[in-house]
Amino acid sequence: MKKSTFFASLLALLPLGAQATVTSGGYYKIDKLYTWADYTDNVFLIKLESQSGAGLENCPSGYWLDKASTTNSNVYSVALSAYHAGTKVLIYGDDGADWTGLSSKECKIMLLIAE
Repeated sequence: MKKSTFFASLLALLPLGAQATVTSGGYYKIDKLYTWADYTDNVFLIKLESQSGAGLENCPSGYWLDKASTTNSNVYSVALSAYHAGTKVLIYGDDGADWTGLSSKECKIMLLIAE
């Protein structure tokens, strides 16, 4: 299966009601990766280097997800690996799902693709 067909298939699985924002302008390096203890339900936050366009406009403070499920833990693992390797990532986020743990605007991660 071609890489682009595979990712298009993944995007088709995203909930229809979600407002997806992509890190426009392509792939970005992870600038900072935050993770909190259990009082935040194990949420982690990704901030990207020099992000621009719709991603910066709709998700100015980064992208979040909790590590409560195995699937979300896998996303965290990929993010952590990309951060340490300096690999660029593309993130699709739900800009309608802001994390209430911070007063800034973040988007919930729907899909993370490492380059």
